[in-house]
Amino acid sequence: MYSGWSYGQRVQIPINRQGFHDNIDKEQLNADKLDGKQDGYVKVGDDENMNLQVTSALTKLVDDMQLEIELDTSLDHRLKVKYLSGLHQTLRDYNVKRAYKRIDAEEAPAMLQAYHQMMQADIKGKSIYPVARSLSFEAGERMIDAFQENPGYKEARAEMFSKFAFKNLEDIMPKLGPYLDYPIVDTIVAAVAKKYPNQVLTYATSYTPTASAIRRNQDPLVQQIVAIGKSSQSTKLLPFIDQLLDGSATLSELESKVANDDTYFRLMVHSSIVLQKKRAEGANILGLKAMQENMKAKSLRYIREVNDLHEEGHAVRFRIVKDFTPEELYYLIINGQEELFTSSYTNAAKMGLYDQMMLRMKPPRGDSLLMLVSFDRFKKFIAMAAGFNTLDNFLKSMDPENANYLMVKFVRSLEKTEDLEDAVDVANSFGSIRDPKLLDFLREEVRKNLSFVQQKHDKRGITIYSLLNSIFTEDGHGSDSSWASDMSSKLQLPPINYVEFATLPSDSGRIYQQVFFYGDEDGISSYASFMGNFPKGEWNVTKNTYWTTITSAKGKPTTIFANNPLKEPEDKTAIEKLGEYLDEKDIHPTIFIHRGHSYHVNTTLDNLQSTARIVVLGSCGGYHNLATVLEKAPEAHIISSKQVGTRWVNEPIIRSLEDVVRAGKNVDWVQMWAGLSRKFAGEGANKALFDDYVPPHKNLGAIFIKAYRQVMKDEN
Repeated sequence: MYSGWSYGQRVQIPINRQGFHDNIDKEQLNADKLDGKQDGYVKVGDDENMNLQVTSALTKLVDDMQLEIELDTSLDHRLKVKYLSGLHQTLRDYNVKRAYKRIDAEEAPAMLQAYHQMMQADIKGKSIYPVARSLSFEAGERMIDAFQENPGYKEARAEMFSKFAFKNLEDIMPKLGPYLDYPIVDTIVAAVAKKYPNQVLTYATSYTPTASAIRRNQDPLVQQIVAIGKSSQSTKLLPFIDQLLDGSATLSELESKVANDDTYFRLMVHSSIVLQKKRAEGANILGLKAMQENMKAKSLRYIREVNDLHEEGHAVRFRIVKDFTPEELYYLIINGQEELFTSSYTNAAKMGLYDQMMLRMKPPRGDSLLMLVSFDRFKKFIAMAAGFNTLDNFLKSMDPENANYLMVKFVRSLEKTEDLEDAVDVANSFGSIRDPKLLDFLREEVRKNLSFVQQKHDKRGITIYSLLNSIFTEDGHGSDSSWASDMSSKLQLPPINYVEFATLPSDSGRIYQQVFFYGDEDGISSYASFMGNFPKGEWNVTKNTYWTTITSAKGKPTTIFANNPLKEPEDKTAIEKLGEYLDEKDIHPTIFIHRGHSYHVNTTLDNLQSTARIVVLGSCGGYHNLATVLEKAPEAHIISSKQVGTRWVNEPIIRSLEDVVRAGKNVDWVQMWAGLSRKFAGEGANKALFDDYVPPHKNLGAIFIKAYRQVMKDEN
């Protein structure tokens, strides 16, 4: 460290610059401590030579630059402060990013050498751009700020921004504002259009300076998006951008078709099938994501009507889909995972969406159906069929060799997907399949795929198939508890069959819970029913405008906060006000409960805290919701359902949970579920609803995500 002396040469530092040197010395010390030891040796990996290079850069090279700045008689005080401040900022930026693993720790020598070269260029009045362009965005982002008066600063800034933009295309559009006069922006917008055309459409139709930049962009795809944006039906038209570009459709033709919801849904089904075929042939499809999002929204409109009429006769209940083709019913099913009632999917009268889909196939063959839809999201469909116990029926509708091929395809190529959704679908389906021969077949296919990716040295594939192989271990020789304990040990996870009581209370010893209600009719009735679970003598209840506070009078100290189900959109305000109160009081619940339809779940998940240990979602067991919960709260145990939650099941689960928590016991899911199973055994319809709930120790999708992230964390 410098501190006024350097390699035997005494340097007198003016007191008005001593603080700048002290700041640099402090960051050198911080860099030394980041490996866990303050010993003058910076360890960034196992390569001894690299460790020595990093150590030398962070100590000797930095000291040399401090000395050089002080000895340079051509620099006045202002310039010396400028270069010392820039050096301090470069060191601090490196340390912060290294601590959060946002930079390669081995970049220190290149960063500091680059700073030295930029400083020398700046002193001579030369451009810093030739040096800056060699740096990564992470290394150069803050470094160049010290040289804002340099003739190459604007070029260097554009270079850094473009490097950031092309690595973060999904999130870059809101950040374009300060760079709109840079030529690189046109290239960035064109790149975003190829991956996220909906984002370009959003900004093209806005009243912002970015909209003007998009409209002047000469890229053909961007111009097509601009043309779509001029229509009042722009969001409905965007999914058909591929057809507009290849000339197989025109805006005027499409505008007349998308005006009617039923015609629009049918058009999307037809177009999705065409696009899937083209993608299978290697084409780059632009509108598919927007197509899937729009189709899901329309599908849920039909599904909710069928669900809402569950007490009506089948002719009335399913009237809205009476003219749907098998393909259209297929798309309703795969888009309705989070909301389909079991009886909406299949029922004894053979009137459910699945039943009618198969009956309307001529002949009723599952393989023919999948060929009709170009196997679009067939893994999702297979997983749902397993969850609703129709997989055996579906497989038996086709020749045995085709059924085998389908299940081989179901398990294959999971390593090639962008996310883990297909792998999670495979994991979830395994927990629902009861046919021993099919289970053995799938286990063998997982082992074959594991061997295949091992031969290719595909790290991601090895991780995915190794985990599935572990989860799919034969479990017929022990209880749920022993299986779960074995899995925890094998996957190197905390216990998956129980939550230790000691992890639930806050530092004060009180257990905090948060329950989310919404202002629709279902939410209001759920809240009223929920409040009946807290009798006087055992609980104290207070209420203000926005939330209700329920405090235990017996047992372990427990406080439950439930927002009041105010009329929409005031229900969101109630949740926001409660959140502000919890933040102000530094209260961090460990139990979170979602009460409401799945279209409200995003609001619940937005308010989820990292302290969550138990999350009751009711419905919403889909991959994206499981992934979001575990991203925010990696240690959470998740209770979910294969269909929409119901208070007839939610409340017994919640009462059981509260009894265990107030007793100060570990929350043992195996024991709790055994007790609930006995309770629901004689309740007919409610038993069927309860059977759709998945406890944490059997939530194979959540277990898979946890294990995958643990492996990736260990590797990093």
